[in-house]
Amino acid sequence: MTPETGLTADIAVSLQASIDGLAAAVEKDYQSRQRQAEVVRQVPFAGSISITGGIGVYDQPDQLQAKSGYYWDIRRLTVNGFSAGTVIVYRNGNLVAATGLNPGEVLVPYAVPATNTFTKASMLLAPNDRINFGATGITAATGQISF
Repeated sequence: MTPETGLTADIAVSLQASIDGLAAAVEKDYQSRQRQAEVVRQVPFAGSISITGGIGVYDQPDQLQAKSGYYWDIRRLTVNGFSAGTVIVYRNGNLVAATGLNPGEVLVPYAVPATNTFTKASMLLAPNDRINFGATGITAATGQISF
């Protein structure tokens, strides 16, 4: 065996080890992405706001909260069933119908019944974030909310 042949063999072994390591990393990344894709689920929701004196609140923390360890990515939100007034969707509010105490961050105001579609992660709720709905100046008896 000449020194050049030994050097070529060393390079070939090194190159093969690098290729094997790269292939293993690509496969690990692929498997990770597959697991992530399997845990995404669509969860439809529907509810209604009871209106008294033109105002109402829908605040159900157990239903409208991203639980610990989970993120919610709201992609479509529909509010309908009212002819006048405003329905506002809040993040992390603590609504009181009579006073609007601590409404939280305004996510989407609805001045008319509508459906909004959002891009990925534009309406992302982190673990323990929640949404709630506040309605003011409503003329219908019940505003229907679904997303």
